[in-house]
Amino acid sequence: MSTGNALQEALAHCIKERLTFVVFRVPEGPVTLWAQQTPYVDHVESGLWWEMNDVFLLSPFHPTERKALIRSDVELTFGDAEPAWHRLLECIGSPSIPQPKARVDKDQAQFERAVAEAQARCAQGSMEKVVLSRSIRLDIGESEAPFLFTEALRERTEACVVLMQTPEHGLWLGASPERLLAAESDTVHIDALAGTMVLDVASNDPAEWGEKERHEQRLVTKTIAGTLIDLGAGTIVIDGPEVMRTGSIAHLRTRISANVEGRSVEELVNALHPTPAICGLPKEAALNAIDGLEADARELYAGFWGPWSADGRMELFVNIRCMRLFQDHAELHVGAGITAGSVPAHEWEETEHKADSWRHLLRTATTTSNA
Repeated sequence: MSTGNALQEALAHCIKERLTFVVFRVPEGPVTLWAQQTPYVDHVESGLWWEMNDVFLLSPFHPTERKALIRSDVELTFGDAEPAWHRLLECIGSPSIPQPKARVDKDQAQFERAVAEAQARCAQGSMEKVVLSRSIRLDIGESEAPFLFTEALRERTEACVVLMQTPEHGLWLGASPERLLAAESDTVHIDALAGTMVLDVASNDPAEWGEKERHEQRLVTKTIAGTLIDLGAGTIVIDGPEVMRTGSIAHLRTRISANVEGRSVEELVNALHPTPAICGLPKEAALNAIDGLEADARELYAGFWGPWSADGRMELFVNIRCMRLFQDHAELHVGAGITAGSVPAHEWEETEHKADSWRHLLRTATTTSNA
């Protein structure tokens, strides 16, 4: 894997020139950069996903928002031999990247009030679970993105690490441990990732985790399996749960595989997203609660993204552990699953622990830049 000067220089060029590009590494895969020769993104038409090859698919959190793709007009692979990144000079950037309004960063009291309201709704029976998120402003800007990306490659080997930019979405960086779906031929593999504990106290035995965390995991696994059954999938295999360690925290993960012959992967993705792990149950009630209790739209946070080739392999990850970067700051997004058994103060602590998965890298970047 390359984390050398060529990769850093290529990323700095892409950001400075405001190219539409994505650089990514799925677990055990190479570091791949795709850039468009023109800046403006294409949107994905329903029913036509089967025509797309060698594109990076982007979806916002809300299922009604338009999905987009980044083309691979210029492709660079970084490994033992550094590619000639100057091919990126063929690409034209956007005149500007739109700057949205500033987000509302809830303080602890505000977040805990929202959690208490969500908990009450769950206790009353209108929902089983809802995921609430918050944004954290960080004093780090887009110039640090190349270093943060390469540090995440080194430290987060279990994650899909992505840095992307379009004139529509802005500049985003993520390191997600949660695979939404991998598909090749008629076989799909899905991760049910739910339940969170601090790494230092997380048992290696899922049975020793708390009831709240195990309940969250059962909900997500049951819902995904039910979706596959409703779509007529065959030979469904459920393996887990197991403990997955990622950054400073651990999750419960169940691996699910199935044969979906006769069904399109597009249909399956649309049925799965958003999963209970990042939305809640029932889906519509959770979406309504999120709209009412969160001050801002999530944009790409808790959506999905990944490389897509209808003639080969499709691999999509839920966009968690992510941030949007601006010239002089970044907005880090974190969330927690709320059930009737939630304790508001504990949910705040969970979001803080999830934020710590990036804070370590941010401290490293700041120390290096000041050295």
